[in-house]
Amino acid sequence: MKNYEDIEDVGSSVVMEALAPYQTYFESPINRLSVIKGGLSSSSIQDLLDISGSTRLDMAKNLDLTEPTLRKHLSIAKELSTSLSEHVLFLLELYDKGIDTFGSIKEFKNWLPQHNIGIDAKPIDLLDSITGINMIMNELNRIDYGVLA
Repeated sequence: MKNYEDIEDVGSSVVMEALAPYQTYFESPINRLSVIKGGLSSSSIQDLLDISGSTRLDMAKNLDLTEPTLRKHLSIAKELSTSLSEHVLFLLELYDKGIDTFGSIKEFKNWLPQHNIGIDAKPIDLLDSITGINMIMNELNRIDYGVLA
């Protein structure tokens, strides 16, 4: 598990607390697959909203849901579908990686809407697909290693 206390200006303890339960799923594909197949709790969407600071409308768009369907998931405690669980988990992992790369949730959120030459897009526009999230993760890895093009 990462120690967010070592990272400057994480933004708030809300972000740390919201990401902490998911850390073990990020560590191995087997752990990730297990929770995806079992279905994440619908509360994971609220955690994602808390971490990202996104509006419900933007989050619904990213998750390919209608806003009323998103509200339903937020109000009823049940497991999410396999595909929705996977998308939510990948977004949570992306925010975890973004905090690790940039040192704070604020800096990562500032980076997301900026056009990025390496992916020839604004990262925030790619959050609606697993492929887009993988492209952003690859770009974050390149940033970590100083390979910026």
